Amino acid sequence: MKRLPHSPTQRIDTRHPLPFSYGGRLLEGYRGDTVATALFANGVRIFSRSLKYHRPRGLYSLDGESSNCLMEIDGLPNMRAEQVPLRGGMQVRPQNVVGSPERDLLGFLDAFHWAMPAGFYYRVFHKPYRLWPFFQTLIRRAAGAGTVNPSWEPGRYDELHFHADVCVVGGGPAGMQAARAAAQTGLRVVLLESRPWLGGFYDWRTVEHHGTPLYERGRHLARELESLSNVRVYTSCTATGLYGDNLVTAVQEGGPDDFFHQRYLEIRARAVVAATGCTERPLVFEHNERPGVMQPGCAHRLARTYGLLPGTAAVFSVGHDLGLEAAADLHDQGLHVACVADCRSDGQDPQRIAALEERNIPFLRGWVAARALGKKAVEAVVLSTTEGSATRTISCDVLAASAGLTPLTGLFSLARLPLSYDERTGYFLPASLPEGLYAAGRLVGYDDPASIELSGTAAGLRAAVHCGALDAPRADEALTELQDNHRVLRGSKLVLAPGAGARSFVCFDEDATVKHVRQSVRMGFDVPELAKRVTAIGTGPSQSGIPGHNLPLIMAHLRGESAGTLRPTTVRPPLKPTLLATYAGLHPDIHKKTPLHDVQERAGAVFRRVGVWKRARYFSSDPTCRDEILNVRNNVGILDGSTLGKFRIFGPDAEKALQRVYVGDMSRVPAGKLKYSAMCTEDGCLLDDGVATKLGENDYYFTTSTGRAGATVEWFRFHTRHEDWEYYLVNLTDSLASINLAGPKARDVLQQLTDADVSNDAFPFMGYREFRLKGLVPARVLRLGFVGELSYEIHIPSSMARTVWQWLLEAGRPLGIRPFGLEAQNVLRMEKGHVIIGQESEIRTTLIDLGLGFLWDRTKTWAKTVGAPALQFAESQEGRLKLVGFLVDGSRPPLDGSIVVDGSIRGHVCTCRYSPTLDKAIGLALVDDDLAALGSRLRIFEPGDPPEYFDARVVPTPFYDPEGQRMKC
Repeated sequence: MKRLPHSPTQRIDTRHPLPFSYGGRLLEGYRGDTVATALFANGVRIFSRSLKYHRPRGLYSLDGESSNCLMEIDGLPNMRAEQVPLRGGMQVRPQNVVGSPERDLLGFLDAFHWAMPAGFYYRVFHKPYRLWPFFQTLIRRAAGAGTVNPSWEPGRYDELHFHADVCVVGGGPAGMQAARAAAQTGLRVVLLESRPWLGGFYDWRTVEHHGTPLYERGRHLARELESLSNVRVYTSCTATGLYGDNLVTAVQEGGPDDFFHQRYLEIRARAVVAATGCTERPLVFEHNERPGVMQPGCAHRLARTYGLLPGTAAVFSVGHDLGLEAAADLHDQGLHVACVADCRSDGQDPQRIAALEERNIPFLRGWVAARALGKKAVEAVVLSTTEGSATRTISCDVLAASAGLTPLTGLFSLARLPLSYDERTGYFLPASLPEGLYAAGRLVGYDDPASIELSGTAAGLRAAVHCGALDAPRADEALTELQDNHRVLRGSKLVLAPGAGARSFVCFDEDATVKHVRQSVRMGFDVPELAKRVTAIGTGPSQSGIPGHNLPLIMAHLRGESAGTLRPTTVRPPLKPTLLATYAGLHPDIHKKTPLHDVQERAGAVFRRVGVWKRARYFSSDPTCRDEILNVRNNVGILDGSTLGKFRIFGPDAEKALQRVYVGDMSRVPAGKLKYSAMCTEDGCLLDDGVATKLGENDYYFTTSTGRAGATVEWFRFHTRHEDWEYYLVNLTDSLASINLAGPKARDVLQQLTDADVSNDAFPFMGYREFRLKGLVPARVLRLGFVGELSYEIHIPSSMARTVWQWLLEAGRPLGIRPFGLEAQNVLRMEKGHVIIGQESEIRTTLIDLGLGFLWDRTKTWAKTVGAPALQFAESQEGRLKLVGFLVDGSRPPLDGSIVVDGSIRGHVCTCRYSPTLDKAIGLALVDDDLAALGSRLRIFEPGDPPEYFDARVVPTPFYDPEGQRMKC
């Protein structure tokens, strides 16, 4: 098909042809085309076949409201061809067909529609039960749309996470005015528009407003907006979610010049303006989804945006003035418009009717399309009066049909705002919006350019007031002007065309018709949420794109009730189907580095990911870390422990907060000494452990594990949220580095850096001291014994960490000091039987199971300690996994995670290593409590090729220095 002569509304560039293949044929489109418009230009009219009946389906809209144009594009199934920009070399294939879309071998199923009533899949195939496996296989083969291509090559993906003052969703006239109004107050504004360009429904319209064609007005507003430095505009970007505290998620499609195929956006905004506009509400009549039936807006945009006439002869059956405008304009473009039927009895714009009369286009007020004729595509249409008293048949190959407009309320649904029916507009809208969320434009019923733009300005100003950038009177003035001088439109009330029934489709995706809805009502599933489940309406790829607000209107009609008695079904995120690869983004290795990362790297450290951190795992090529371990046992080593959580809590009720979340009695934390305690979940399972010390009156310093450093503040806040307590919690994790100096010669090294007395008498085990290193660097020093040796945990400002690290190396060089990594620490602490949370514990493991019940103070019931009630229950509970130490018969240890077996799975290995200190393979395991007794034999299975078995026995822990003399000396 030839393109129309170039016009300023067109978005295609005929100077840049793009070849692509479709079903083995080489075709050509232009830059600016979508896959669907390029196929339409090449004469393709049947794009797919429907899910159940395999009925032919064609181009219906250009915004992906239905599954009609789902295709496999470049190996990826279920792509919306109307929204995928055409690229050169694309491989396009039809899907859900056996044969071709024109000659589908399963097309005979349409003749058996009577055998598939509402909910038939629930009631038919499972009786008699012995036949169910046979039907199950058939159903699974037939289920779904498209086929996953295992050889599909993923594209390039990106992600953006940022904050904005105002996020405007929708780049039409209302959205652009809202963004401009907010930006002019100095706020940071983000505008999201799902189409490749701004302008909304102005973009293809040539009618004039105040002497300027609307498309020119739209482009002028777009240029003005894009020139503002505090506005970010993202086109081809669809909002997919709206969550608490105005978190907006979106997906952006990459264009030919972008480095990504899709990009995920996450925007935290202080205010959100929804200006998403409207879609055309499908008219429900017999064969309303035949190829050739399309929305009036689709026909209009084909001509004005893509230079394509939708056919040769058209009939319009509309319920809004835009349909009248489209008919007149398409007539001027060369389309023969045989007739325009308007289901409204009055309320039409006189100028639009006059335009039809000037062109001698017959206009039928109070008439509607009742039936499309034609086998595979529209060949004629039967028009009827709305009450069905008279009919007439008109030949055509295009039927532009719409029952009116429907607001795009997906964001409101995701915000969990109940929708109610508005009698004037015929829209389902929220009765009110929460503070920080505003609506504008056609979405709320304004239809003329002046009111649409003014409503956008008012919404943008109200958002600015919410953000504190503007005084309320200015926004109130704009809102008052809007309410006083502009009224919302009066929408069409038509629900069903006369005679709608077995072939009148309410949901194109699932082949669900008015007949199915009627059957649902008769069976008692007479509200939309229930009907959705029994008829599958709205459960297809496009969710509620086509049935949308039609379903509650139709059901109310069938129940003989007024339109507002039922509500639309729930809309769930994402609003646009999104690839999992897009959510994964670039998958960059985003991580944090400790202040000592670089000096360890120069020392030969091998780093591994630990949560959000990169940490030194080894300092040699020996994965057993034998030399590192023995050096700590015999000399002295240093470890970077900067990822350890470090917190200060102070204030009148600081102790109460500690008592609430820690299981021990924190009133017994002495100054200058450390107390070891633990946090539990509500069900008594170990969540975190650490030490605390008292700095002063109602002033404490405490540590947590690396894994909980980022969540501790929220944990305290959550569990004290109902208390009127006054305390302050400061996260010092990143501001303080930590160096662990451990080994029998550790005191000799530390003494060289300070004048403070660090002797065993002055600074005993579990002591806390503050002094300066070399008289310069302030240090908080904790004497602990995690690795089972004399050990000092030195906390210093992060900016001083490299200096202190070098001082320690220089002071300890004559004593054989060397750094050690996490693997060496893992073996050292295992030899002492010390627990690492998440390694020796799991989500079901309580303090009692780990043998740490002594940490729980059972007398402080007044504190309502988190997890205490569960611990009381768990203390006498039998049949639980218990932590035990075991000795392997042999020198090779089984792998971590290997299972303990005895006819069945009886537990698993948490950690197992060869101990160079003991010259034995030892480990810690969680086993059934009847295997936890000392001397019990364990059979350990390690999967592999071939699998291996290990024999072990339960032995006492600690394995090394059970009296703890070495760390207390």
